[in-house]
Amino acid sequence: MALVAALNDWNAPSTSAQGARQYEQLAHALKMAKEYLYPRDVSSSRSAIKPVETPDITAAFKLAVRDGRGSSLYSDFMDAVDSRFYLVKDDIERYVDDLGVVQEDDQDVGMIMSEMLERIAIWQRAWGVPLRAFQDPKLIGSFTSTFHSLLHSSLPPLFPSHLLSFLTLSLSSLPAHLLDPPQAPQLFQSVPVNYHKVPPPSPHLSRLGIFPRYSGTLSKVAYKEIEKIAREEAGKGWDVRRLTRARQRVGDGVANWLSGMFEGKSQCKGSMLTRTGNDSAQAALRPMFSRFDYYLCKCFFDIRTDELFDIIVDFPDSMAALEDLKECLFKVDQRLELVNKLNAANLKRLLHPGAETKVVLSLYISTIRSLRILDPPGVLLHKVATPIRAHLRERPDTIKCIVAALVEGEEIGDENENAGLIKDDLGMASGSDGIEDWSDPKWDPEPIDAAPEFRSGKAGDIVSTLVSIYETREVIIKELQVLLATRLLAVKDYDAVKEIRTIELLKLRFGEQALHVCDVMLKDMADSKRIDDHVQGDIESNVHPLVISKMFWPNIPGSSLQLPPKLQKAQEEYESAFHHFKPDKHLRFLQSLGSVHLSVELEDRVIEVEATPIQASIIELFERKESWKADELKEDLKIPSGLLKDALNWWKEKGVVSEEKGIWRLLEFAEEEE
Repeated sequence: MALVAALNDWNAPSTSAQGARQYEQLAHALKMAKEYLYPRDVSSSRSAIKPVETPDITAAFKLAVRDGRGSSLYSDFMDAVDSRFYLVKDDIERYVDDLGVVQEDDQDVGMIMSEMLERIAIWQRAWGVPLRAFQDPKLIGSFTSTFHSLLHSSLPPLFPSHLLSFLTLSLSSLPAHLLDPPQAPQLFQSVPVNYHKVPPPSPHLSRLGIFPRYSGTLSKVAYKEIEKIAREEAGKGWDVRRLTRARQRVGDGVANWLSGMFEGKSQCKGSMLTRTGNDSAQAALRPMFSRFDYYLCKCFFDIRTDELFDIIVDFPDSMAALEDLKECLFKVDQRLELVNKLNAANLKRLLHPGAETKVVLSLYISTIRSLRILDPPGVLLHKVATPIRAHLRERPDTIKCIVAALVEGEEIGDENENAGLIKDDLGMASGSDGIEDWSDPKWDPEPIDAAPEFRSGKAGDIVSTLVSIYETREVIIKELQVLLATRLLAVKDYDAVKEIRTIELLKLRFGEQALHVCDVMLKDMADSKRIDDHVQGDIESNVHPLVISKMFWPNIPGSSLQLPPKLQKAQEEYESAFHHFKPDKHLRFLQSLGSVHLSVELEDRVIEVEATPIQASIIELFERKESWKADELKEDLKIPSGLLKDALNWWKEKGVVSEEKGIWRLLEFAEEEE
């Protein structure tokens, strides 16, 4: 019975006049709705751009939806959109052809792209507005998604490059107060976004689904600008910190430009972004600014590590650049890359035979100081210093250069000096057992990238580091004795105040016992002055010798020089007076050492010089006769040919003697220069 009743109800409207009218009304409503929804060609009729919804249209859609025909109407409409999308594609191709004939950086790119996006938005609006008659927002959202899919599948392969040019021009055309904001005094630790409302280059970028589909292109433009900012700021020099200024430019320029691409009002305070609307944009932009800061630090890191060798050469004037690099290193954590770059630069520009040992040593000291700033624990220094130390250890004159630097005094002192302690070969301070104090509340584990042989602890001073190049410090002590002896032998008037001060300072580093021999040499200097004062009281002599204790001075080779009579007589007189003062001792002069103050009186001039004993002996022989052969001089003085030639050339440079056909002649009258 229920089936019969259902069939009767089904047939009732079709057999009555009222039912026929209902079908006619429904058919008419469906026709009106289809015509209203049909995707129009906006280029053929201006009225098609924005169709007008009349009361009849509204009534027709209500009737169709009430009768359950809404889904079929929408389905037919979407089929029509798909079949007629060639109209949109043809319109796009026309603009793309125009873009193909202009340069990427031409301002026309922006105008053509804006017109194209506006035109596509017109198509989308013209086809989507009629859907409002359904009074169902879900249908409009579904259409928008489908339209975007058809649009992106129709865009030509060159569209991303044109979009890149369009966005780049947009960013470069920001107001000057955003691209180059006033200098801020704060030291920012991240990108500071001081919000300024920046309109997007086109309001249709988001409406047409360009973002996030082409978010990679948007990011590429932003990162390219950040890289440009980093190059510009880093290229301004090392005198002040540049990273802060670069962060300010990124925050005021790139960050505000990116914010303008998304809808919704925003308010930024410091480096934190808060939004009053558009939560999705808020969630997307907050990590974006963090990535901006990372990329900025990465760009700065790459630039400064490429320049690190020159930064070290310029230390301490480049301190600001090191501070920037330290912050970037902490952010990007690419310590191995820094080590590799610096080691490669050292190998190419420093660790080769063409570089003087003094230069290598000086740059090594600057490297120690610079890398202590970048990495206080010393892991980076350990990795960079190892090849430099090996290179210095192989050079024969490294010890002399280190000792010369020690004796010079303050140029290698620094703030980390350890109360005079010198580190041993393990890098631990003398007197320490090398065991870590686990109860120390300030104890830190060794860095994860430390080598097995790395030893943590308080960094030694520069002197300790230099001395530790060698396995023992005895070689340094011996060279110190040799250098001190050389300097004492060159002292005049027994004035060794500077040398005494140097030894006292070195005692603080090496200890009293290590420099006992040096104390004996200084005592010899004081005793020599006392002896000379006594001898000069007995006789008036021009000889002022330094009397040394042979066992405590470095081995000084003797000389075969035989002094001329005048000089020989002066020495013999002094020796006799010394023996009279100390009967149990005799003097033995080392003829090749010392200096002689001479006043050479010629016919037309008087020349005063400080000469060596060999040079003084030669000029005295010219008192006997004015011309000599080199062999005759050699026979008289009993010296090698090389020393004789050097001494004669020295007098020749003074204009006292000249050579002609192997004969050396005294110039009583100065020769005119050619």
